[in-house]
Amino acid sequence: MKYKQNVVGMLGAMLLLASCVRAQDKNSAGFVWWEAESTRASNFPEKHSFMPANPAEESILSGGKWIGVEGKRDSSLFAEYEVVVPTAGAWSFYARKFWKHGPFRWRLDEGSWQSVGKDPALLDDAPIRQFVGANWVYGGEGIVAKPGKHWLRVELTETDGAACFDCFVLTTNPFLPRGKKKPDEKYGRSEPGWFAFEPGTDPFTKSALDLRFLNEASAGDGGFIQSIGGRFISSKSKRQHKFWAVNAGPDIVGMPPASVAYLARSLAKKGVNLVRLHGALWKSDNFREIDPEKLENTQKFIAALKKEGIYSELSIYFPLWIEISDKDSLSGYNPAKKPFSLLFFQPEFQKIYKNWWRTILTAPNSHGLPLGKEPAVALAELCNEDSYLFWTFTDDNVPETQRKLLEKALGDWLTKKYGSLQTALTTWGAPDPRDRPAEGRVAFRGLWDMANKRDARSQDTAEFLARNQRAFFDSAGSYLKKELGFAGCVVGSNWVTADGRVLGPLDKWSNAGLDAMDRHGYFGGRHEGPRAGYSLSVGDLYEDRSALLFTNNEFSLPLFDTRWQNLPSMVSEVNWPMPNRFRAEFPLLAAGYGALQGSDAIHFFALGGADWSQTHGKFDLQSPAILGQFPASALIFRQGLVRTGPPAVALDLKLSNLFKLEGMPLSAPLNLDELRAVDLPKSGPATIKSLGKLDPLAFLVGPVTVNISADGGPAKVANLPTQIDRTKKVARALTGELAWNWGAGRAVISAPGANAVTGFLKSAGKVSLPALSLESDLEYGSVALVSLDGKPLLSSQRLLLQVMSEDRNWGWRAAPADKGLLRIESLGGPPILVKELTGTVSLTRPDAESLKVTALDGNGYVVKALGGAKKITLQPGTLYYLIEK
Repeated sequence: MKYKQNVVGMLGAMLLLASCVRAQDKNSAGFVWWEAESTRASNFPEKHSFMPANPAEESILSGGKWIGVEGKRDSSLFAEYEVVVPTAGAWSFYARKFWKHGPFRWRLDEGSWQSVGKDPALLDDAPIRQFVGANWVYGGEGIVAKPGKHWLRVELTETDGAACFDCFVLTTNPFLPRGKKKPDEKYGRSEPGWFAFEPGTDPFTKSALDLRFLNEASAGDGGFIQSIGGRFISSKSKRQHKFWAVNAGPDIVGMPPASVAYLARSLAKKGVNLVRLHGALWKSDNFREIDPEKLENTQKFIAALKKEGIYSELSIYFPLWIEISDKDSLSGYNPAKKPFSLLFFQPEFQKIYKNWWRTILTAPNSHGLPLGKEPAVALAELCNEDSYLFWTFTDDNVPETQRKLLEKALGDWLTKKYGSLQTALTTWGAPDPRDRPAEGRVAFRGLWDMANKRDARSQDTAEFLARNQRAFFDSAGSYLKKELGFAGCVVGSNWVTADGRVLGPLDKWSNAGLDAMDRHGYFGGRHEGPRAGYSLSVGDLYEDRSALLFTNNEFSLPLFDTRWQNLPSMVSEVNWPMPNRFRAEFPLLAAGYGALQGSDAIHFFALGGADWSQTHGKFDLQSPAILGQFPASALIFRQGLVRTGPPAVALDLKLSNLFKLEGMPLSAPLNLDELRAVDLPKSGPATIKSLGKLDPLAFLVGPVTVNISADGGPAKVANLPTQIDRTKKVARALTGELAWNWGAGRAVISAPGANAVTGFLKSAGKVSLPALSLESDLEYGSVALVSLDGKPLLSSQRLLLQVMSEDRNWGWRAAPADKGLLRIESLGGPPILVKELTGTVSLTRPDAESLKVTALDGNGYVVKALGGAKKITLQPGTLYYLIEK
């Protein structure tokens, strides 16, 4: 999916400077900070249109001001500063500026010029107003020969366009941007009933919450990741891997080395063992060639992850990323028309695509092995969110100059099948005026008609598209493995279809010649506004919605994960997008039901920086409600604290019947995010009523498996009515370890190594589980108790109690609007606040009173001892408790 503006929408940057007084004040802290407007000399104009217009906008900027310019000018602009640097050596330079606008160069004294171009990695995001914001960017290192006064000069390298600078910093320590706050400052503001979540920089000393031990010493130590027996297995050690993963876009991959190293260590500490690198690596002005700088950033990033035992996954192509000029030889396209489906059939584009992979996988790597030979690269993804069988495959989206190649291929295929094209058309009956039989071309039936009419033309068209798409995936996978020597796993695409029950199995079959199956899923209520699909804006309308309630009989969860062809099963993008106050359920549901269904990898979308988010974004991950619940959730998923169940449904489908569009009786829901939901036709997905149907809540009972074969076979279905009580609105797993009450909006985990409850707590009264009981007046939240030593909770010597509720930006305001929606009145700002945690947790084991309970801070370090575990009174601002024998 397009890198959803969690990072793409970040706007600003940071330089590395400070006024003399400020520099002297901060020398002992290992950094020098100064304001961009505190110049020694400058020819920037005194006024510009990006100046803050009110106190709220001033509050976003350091010192309330920034220097800037817009439009064309006759000469280059510069700003020069005097700074006092306390020690000699290499000092890293950062600038806080207006998004990616205003490429510049800088130098310290008479040193070499260093440039920050048009596409720097944005390290944070601080919106000022619509389309205007401030972001920190990395500038490189400057060598200080001796301590004392120095001068630093910044020059714009273009004489047209916007540019603004807020402040700069020079530092010898890892720099983790927090808006206008200096490295040693916190916001320290909250609201009644909420506390500010502001963990400091993690020193990574000994911590009870450090899950680094779950990872290999170095990713790939056990060999390449391979697909064996339906699981991800290391080729040498034969170790099975369950991947608790995250997504990283280009801005994250391009962060400075110190930030990347910090991020990698932080992720490993929280239980992450795979990162999907999701972004284009071609040149911004020439999509036919890989950008050497982007490739080197990728190589460096992978090397840093490897050191922390974290594997990498390469996702390099998505049609929405590419702009093909109308002057390009791939005629029919322009920057506004994206090349959906083109990769599957266009020889020239396929050649470009292969050259991307050849460069990426075989290029020399100064940071390690070529990526194709690097065992820390676990997966290569061929194509993101594209399929012949989704609504983007239309005559309008595929211009005739390109479509005629595919129409001719269909004509040739029909000629081979029927003996002649005319025989095929006669067999079909009613002609299509778009057919061009004299040219050997046959038009494609629309997907809605295909899924609903299911006549001979529809069946042949669907079979051709599925076989053609399979041929591309098989060929591309073979190219990576046999010609380029890649020894990891290859995945096809991860998309949905125009109808999951009729066309869905054909799409999955087209991917089945590769190493794993993948899908995406997003959950939330309605989001309405001009940019609501990818960002948060004042005036947007939205709906708070909990997945636990299954409102309007919409039995839909993006974690419903069908296992196909006994291949490893992945969800490479998943999120509960903002705004939605009911997000605390997400990590525990992912862990518990992912484990029950036997999912092999769950990828949270998406990282926004090297550390905790300072404010919420549309798809943020590094917030207390999500990343803050990783420790217990990662342990549940990766250590098998919840067991994979026996199949709830096992289907053996006959391929020829699928080509006849007979479909399947059960499919996972679409769960599109708002960005891709716009591709749906206004009439909505096709509704198929004639097929048999299995209960969609089977996914809550146990794994749903599908095998597609030449002969097919009978379905095997567990006694679902004994597990799914529609009257009480409860679904129970076959293992007895999970239960989902969609009437009350709660799910519980009751396993030997993990007890948890998530959802609406206050209305539950007292919740009793085998190892604990809970009472809380929190309307909504999550509580989890997990074993840290692998033993059952009733005998474990070390346990983690993890608690979470709602989180939101400081100053966030929303008011009721029409249609039961809320209207955003203020986005607020940093820090992120968490609703104060209340209630009591009592461990049920006989020795509970003798167990020592210690409150931990946001980084897992000791705050204070609390006494025994027979009755633990939850602290308002504490997420984690260590319980020890």
